[in-house]
Amino acid sequence: MANSFFKFKQFTIYQERAAMRVGTDGVLLGAWCRIGEGKRILDVGTGTGLIALMAAQRSAACIDAVELDFGAACDAALNAGLSPWSDRVTIYKADFGDWFGRYTRPRYDHILSNPPYFVQSLLPPDSRRERARHTGTLDYETLFEGAAALLLPGGRVSLISPADLEEHLTFVALLHGFYPARFTYVSGIAGRAPKRLLSEWGRARRPLQTHAMAIEQRGAGYTTDYVSLTRDFYLKM
Repeated sequence: MANSFFKFKQFTIYQERAAMRVGTDGVLLGAWCRIGEGKRILDVGTGTGLIALMAAQRSAACIDAVELDFGAACDAALNAGLSPWSDRVTIYKADFGDWFGRYTRPRYDHILSNPPYFVQSLLPPDSRRERARHTGTLDYETLFEGAAALLLPGGRVSLISPADLEEHLTFVALLHGFYPARFTYVSGIAGRAPKRLLSEWGRARRPLQTHAMAIEQRGAGYTTDYVSLTRDFYLKM
């Protein structure tokens, strides 16, 4: 049975009720995204609140986090309330597709999301896991539609997705007026094909910055890149 909590250097994630628990993908995005000096950040599909709390640790911004699943939203609210940044992190239990329609003007400098993955795959039997991991509940179209409505001029979207969805993701982003700004291709083991894509998007056309990194060096533990990226969060880095 998975642990009911995961302790980081400055906060703890309790995860008894969440369908999707702390994983490498969320840590990667929370550490990789360029937070900057923005005053308001939105985490879409926050799950246990991990990425929202990582953003709070890295900034002085006020952070809103939206989560559809009731159990995950309860965990996220608990984690935010127990964190050192409880006054800056607000959790909303809501469907993002409905939630962003409430706002009539842009309000965020940065939107972060570790969204559902499988665009074309068999659904697992557990309906809560389906909601957390499949695009039947939150798809890239909804994510970028919401970003177009909510982002301030000059705002950014940062995501982590499967590397093989790059073409689909780019197509959807362009439909909503977003252009790629920065891509990092992530391999589990050095020398292998990338499994994940960390991506940053904005409304301005600019040269795309690309980078590749691996999490582990075969037989030698974590790579220098991964340790450097995550050392402010993991206890044993």
